[in-house]
Amino acid sequence: MRFVSISLLCLSALGASASAQAQEIYGKAGFLGAGIGYAHGLSPAFTLRGDVTTIGSITHDGSRSDYKYSAKIRNDQATAYLDWFPFESGFRLSAGLGGRDTRVNGEARPGRSGSVKIGDTRVTYGEEDRASGRLKYPTLAPYLGLGWGHNVGQKTAAGWGFVADLGVSFGKPSVDFDVNQSLYAKLDAASGGNADAEIRKQRDDLKDDADKLQFFPHVYVGVSYTF
Repeated sequence: MRFVSISLLCLSALGASASAQAQEIYGKAGFLGAGIGYAHGLSPAFTLRGDVTTIGSITHDGSRSDYKYSAKIRNDQATAYLDWFPFESGFRLSAGLGGRDTRVNGEARPGRSGSVKIGDTRVTYGEEDRASGRLKYPTLAPYLGLGWGHNVGQKTAAGWGFVADLGVSFGKPSVDFDVNQSLYAKLDAASGGNADAEIRKQRDDLKDDADKLQFFPHVYVGVSYTF
């Protein structure tokens, strides 16, 4: 997978430059799943590190004003960071660039009325019908955040530590929406031959919602070991 290749490149590049006096491995878990990483202290003020995280694939059921839905969410990410420690402590500011596979695939479900609303038209939704949407974030994701830990260059002895991250990655997701042939025929009949226009309107509505999600939150806590 693409994120695995990126992660191997990041971690191998960091490992090639590491010295025995300024290395750290860590694990973390949080909002976007769990991950492992490696850090190298460049100086008391700067640390270079990289990690890989995954949430696997999870299912979420929800509802909008127009219909219910079932969605599968996936997030795999590999990120390289430069950490800056402005004080002689674990507090840091971080900037990074990640490669990710972050997407949501959803399928509409009928409400109590047995129908769904597509665009401005409501149609009966049968067992043979399908209306699906897809949201995908850009592969490259700049990151800005703050946190605690990974101050490898300030440490003089091996040992365990606490790490935490709070930040956001940036990128406006792309959106698609379509229906299968049986639902298209119903939509076309109910809208007076305007099925394509109704599908475009529904896609635009989803895009308006997705545009609000261009800031993707990162919240993690974990443990590290310096050696």
